[in-house]
Amino acid sequence: MLSVINPRFECSICLNCLKDPMLTRCGHRFCYECIHEWLKRQSQSCPIDSLPLSIDGLFPDNYTKREIYEQTVTCLNNGCDAVVPLLEVDEHYTSCKFNKNPINGISDNICPFHLIGCKDIVKNKNELLNHLVMGVHRHVTLLSKSHIDLMNKIQNKDNAHSKALEATQLWDANKDPNSEKALMSNLYERIVVLEQINIEKDKDIERLNQNNAMKDKDIEQLSQTVNNLIIELGQTQNAISLVTCNGVYVWRFENFTESLKLMKEKPLQTRYYTPGFYTSSAGYKVCGRINISTDNRNLSLFIHMMRGDYDDTLIWPFSGQITLSLIHPTNPIQNTCLKMQSSPESEAFRRCSFGNNGIEVPPINPRAFGYTEFITVDEVLQNGYIKNDTIVIKIIVECI
Repeated sequence: MLSVINPRFECSICLNCLKDPMLTRCGHRFCYECIHEWLKRQSQSCPIDSLPLSIDGLFPDNYTKREIYEQTVTCLNNGCDAVVPLLEVDEHYTSCKFNKNPINGISDNICPFHLIGCKDIVKNKNELLNHLVMGVHRHVTLLSKSHIDLMNKIQNKDNAHSKALEATQLWDANKDPNSEKALMSNLYERIVVLEQINIEKDKDIERLNQNNAMKDKDIEQLSQTVNNLIIELGQTQNAISLVTCNGVYVWRFENFTESLKLMKEKPLQTRYYTPGFYTSSAGYKVCGRINISTDNRNLSLFIHMMRGDYDDTLIWPFSGQITLSLIHPTNPIQNTCLKMQSSPESEAFRRCSFGNNGIEVPPINPRAFGYTEFITVDEVLQNGYIKNDTIVIKIIVECI
């Protein structure tokens, strides 16, 4: 089960999860028992970088020990959902009822070296063979450790001092506090501990920064989604209002000064239209249009019939009354209002349909109906029809 162990929590001697972790002066971690046996039987050097090392150069890594106690893993056996503390993984896999295909009391998905500490789980015999080939070094290490343990039992070595060392703090009471070497050693140990804590804190800060960045990204995406929904809602509400306005449309024509300038520069090319609106929820679809007369002296107002969703159910040509009004923002008496009756002979009130060749014509009738000289430009500019660079035009289309 080494695959579930974070490399920071792995002993480089037994390759299992650290038990009673000890930290060396050179910054490496080992199990208490592993590193003590190494120093007693191998050499007085670190197993990782071979720097000189003695038992006096070891001290408990309580910070990592607390981290290991907080770690949990999920059983990898199919069908088992157990979540167990990291230090109890070996015991759980030994007794897990989801270990399949028992042969002679031993599951065929368990390494033959499981009795001496290898807890890897394999899926089939081919994977087991590959595991045995690739794990020779680790298995030899486990055999060596097992042999050491056996020799210790034979020699009746007393290893019951681990609990006492767990409570050992940075300052070693067995050292002469007046010794310069002891003071330097204790100072170095304190520096190593602080460096380790600082590294862990930096990692915690990095993880928090990553989480905050992810949250900021999520918030940005949510904000964008909300903005898109607001836009879609506004478009939907506007579309609904155009269907349910019952032929009454109030056109707030903004940026009038600039629009008037463009209409004067290109009177035949510059025209402005309202959105299409309906005379009823299932009625005719029309739109309004404003432009300047060819002599640049009058504003022209028209309406166009448009292709709507209910044209098949309506009577054509359109028959009704149209009212066009320019609203004065402060004095209703000065409103300019003109009414007109539809003409059945006019092409402007005929249905927008499909051409003979099957090609769909534009959704708006090119023929318009209205007034080419609705009001003079001077009247609009001089009589206070403009407020906040906006004029208000009201269009009423009533069916008969």
